Parts: sequence; C-alpha cells; structure tokens
Amino acid sequence: MRNKFLIPVLFLVSFFTVCTVGCEIFNSGLDSPSNENSQGNSPDTGGNGTSAARPGSGASQTPGASQTPGAPQTPEASQTPEASQTPGASQTPGTLQTPGALQTPGASQTPGASQTPGTPQIPGAQDTTWYVSATGSDSAAGDSAAAPLATVQMALNKVKSLYRAGKWPKDESAEIIVSGTITASSRYGASSAMVDVSGAGNYPPIILRGDPVTGGVLDAGKVGGNGRQVLYIGNNKVTLGDKLVLTGGRSLWGGAVCIGTHGSESEGEFVMAGGEIRGNSGGSGGGVMIYKGRMSMLGGLITENNNAFNKNGGDGGGVYVFSGTYFIMSGGKITNNGGKETLNGGGIFVDGTSQASMTEGEITGNESATKGGGVYIAAMGDFAMSGGTISGNVSAEGGGIGQSQYGAVFTKTGGLVTGNTPNN
Repeated sequence: MRNKFLIPVLFLVSFFTVCTVGCEIFNSGLDSPSNENSQGNSPDTGGNGTSAARPGSGASQTPGASQTPGAPQTPEASQTPEASQTPGASQTPGTLQTPGALQTPGASQTPGASQTPGTPQIPGAQDTTWYVSATGSDSAAGDSAAAPLATVQMALNKVKSLYRAGKWPKDESAEIIVSGTITASSRYGASSAMVDVSGAGNYPPIILRGDPVTGGVLDAGKVGGNGRQVLYIGNNKVTLGDKLVLTGGRSLWGGAVCIGTHGSESEGEFVMAGGEIRGNSGGSGGGVMIYKGRMSMLGGLITENNNAFNKNGGDGGGVYVFSGTYFIMSGGKITNNGGKETLNGGGIFVDGTSQASMTEGEITGNESATKGGGVYIAAMGDFAMSGGTISGNVSAEGGGIGQSQYGAVFTKTGGLVTGNTPNN
C-alpha cells in the first residue's frame, strides 16, 4: 500500500522539477539581446536610446575621453583661458599691443627718447658750458676743455645765437670757464668793454668762472685815454664765480664792472658769488659802478681798486651805488680800496636815493681823503647794517662811516663798526 502511493508522488515531483527548469531556460532565451549594439530602454542605455558605456569599461566616450575634462575641449585645451585668446597669449598684456610694447612708455615716443631734452633738437649740457683759454682759438668749437675759444666774447656770441633762435634749454644759465690769462687786444677799441653782455633778449643768465685747477684772469690791459672796462652788463644778469680775476680796467664809470650806463639799456644785475675784482681804476667806482640796476655780493673779494682815473679824484674806491640803484652785501670782503685820489667812500659810496644794506661780510682797510673811509652815505642815500664788520678803515672824517647832513640815513641793528680812524 505504501509503495502504491510513493511511485505517483515521485513521478509528480520529477515532473514539476523538469517543468520549472525548462521554463527558466525558455524565459532566459526570450530576454537575452541578440546583438550588443541593439537599441533598447534598459537601465544600461542612455536617455536618447543609444548605448552608454559602463563605468570602468575604458571606452572612448567615457570620462577622460574627448568630451570629458582633460580632453581637447577641456580648460587645458586650445580654447581654455591659457590658450592663444587668453591673458598671456599674443593678444594679452606683454604682447606687442600691450603696455611695455612699442607704443608704451619707454619706447621711442616716450620721455628719454629722441624727442626729449638733451637730444640734438634741444641743446644739452655740452651747449650750456663753454671754455675759453689763453691757448685757445676763436675758430674752435669752444664746447669742451680740449677745444677752447680764445675770447669770452666769442663764447657769448655762440650763446646769443642759440638763445635768440629759441634753441636754449629753458631756465638754464650759460657757464663760461676761463683758463689762464686772457688779455684784451686792440680790436676791442678804446672805451669798449672787454666783455659786453647787453641787449634785451640776447642772453640767458651768464656765469663767469675760472678753471677749478688753474684759475683764470680777464685783463683789460690798463689802456690810456678813455680806458676800457673789463665787463659791461645791460638788460641781463651776470654772476662772477670762483677763481676768476677781473683786472686792468680803466673807465670813467666803473673800472672793472659797469651796470647799465648805455642810454638804451635798462637795469642790469650783477651777482658776485666768488672771484676777485682787483687792480682797477675808475672816475666813479674804481671797482664797480651800479648805474642802472642792482648788485648782490655773496662772496669773493674787491680789492686794490682806486679813483686815480680822474686827475681830480672821484668817489667810491671799491663800489659806487648810483642814484636809484641797489647794493646788497651778504658775504665777501671789500678791502684795501681807495686812497688819496678817493674823495669819499673808500670802500662804498652810497649816492642819493640809492639803497645799500649789509647783513654779512667785511669792509676793512679802505681809505678816503674826505669822508667815509669804509662807507659814505650821500644826501638822501640809505645804508642799513644788520650784520658783518666795518673795521680798520681810514678817512679825515668818519673813518668807518661818513654821511651827509642832508637827509642821509644810516640804520644799524646789528654787526660791528670798530677800529676805524678817526673813530666814528
């Protein structure tokens, strides 16, 4: 009985097992694609129905391929910021169109280039300094110590030519350096200045100085007759610098230097910053005559000048300050001028309506026959002293300072007046 039921049961179990396996095989055959490139909407396909490579497959369309970062279309490629259209490329700063290129500062159109001061279009330093020597030639260039001119007047002619043509550097002076002794020749003529700096608009400010090693001398030659000055100044400014001596001048007005006596001239300016005015003779102003304009004495030496040019003598052995002009002394020394031929003002003669002042410096050892061995103040003249020393001067009256009784003004707020004969 047990066997009769067991056989059918085993049969049924075997049947169901066979059916189950067969169905799975059949269904598996229906689900499998016949081609790997077939289209479908399975989870492994792209949203447009095309097959998408699986991560890790290494196919050409995966990340890292031509459409992914790092490929030719990525930021590192030719269209990225580092490429030719980006900063650093041919159109970026640093290239020909950028600052620093041919059109930028520093190039040929910028300051320092061919159009700037110092180029042939504008005279530079070599054109503002001129050289004159006892061994020079007026046919030389004159713009170097190796090719000096023979006369100061020729140097002035070259300066005037440039200045009047508008080719002179703005606000620059012309410096003329003298080496050795330059002596006036007959071509200057009687009563003509050895050096003439006159005429409105002819010159920039002029500086005359000696060679720093050998020094220099301008000697007018002490000619007879009407004589000859060393330097005449009209409508211009002249500064006397170190190591240059002005000597040998003889003239009715200002033995060595005369400022503005020509009828057509207006005021001139003379600045004495150094050098010497020595051994000259004038009817009025043995050393200097200020006729129109002003003089500032900052340094240097005015010495051994007198008024022997006139038989009857004159005034102002050292400096004559004519009516309406100005003299300022803030340094230097006026010494041993005048003498028996000087009537008044052995050192300085201050004429009516003129003004003179002294803040520093020395007026010493000068002599006059009548009044004011050091300084004489004429009627309506004005002399103010706030510093410096007036000493050791000699005159019959007012050894240090003599003055007219008719409106002459002497104001002393400082400085020292002492040891003069007779004593003031």
